Amino acid sequence: MTSRLPFVRLPAVAAQLEELRKSMQPRAERAVAMVRARWYFRAVQSLGRNVAAYGPLSVHNEGEMVLGDRLTFVAGMIPSSLSCHAGAQLFIGPETQFNYGVALEAWQSVRVGARCMFASFVRVGDRDGRHTAPIVIEDDVWVAHGAIIMPGVRVGARSVVAAGSIVTQDVPPDTLAMGNPARNMSLELVARDTGS
Repeated sequence: MTSRLPFVRLPAVAAQLEELRKSMQPRAERAVAMVRARWYFRAVQSLGRNVAAYGPLSVHNEGEMVLGDRLTFVAGMIPSSLSCHAGAQLFIGPETQFNYGVALEAWQSVRVGARCMFASFVRVGDRDGRHTAPIVIEDDVWVAHGAIIMPGVRVGARSVVAAGSIVTQDVPPDTLAMGNPARNMSLELVARDTGS
């Protein structure tokens, strides 16, 4: 008497395994990114929960660095860098996202609010060689590719800094800052409803 194996459709099983792999891969990548972030930020005074670093980072902390919950650092060609010099403060609010190549440097004070987005190659530094002054970036701000935030600037909530802009003066809330040096324009004018 011969025993027969049940008929199994291999393509169907392969498809199910592939679907399972695809559903689990983002979770596994996030878990690895969270472990990587714990390693990179081991010298930070206060590190929030679920901080993820998907690629290499350069972290230099001699001052006070406080990072909020659910921060994301995206991998790319050039690692992002966070530098907090002796006696300085660097605060980043929760749910903020950083693309690759972002540089944040604090000699006195840099504060970033919640839910901000930083595109690649953004530079935020509170010292430019001539003077040092604190920088404040309020909640829900988007800083586009290659923008530079100069010392002493306050970027208001829900504002947008356009790509390649150099911000040398304060940006009021709900404003688009663009150009070199950046000029401010109300986002209400940019996103006006045409009525159709």
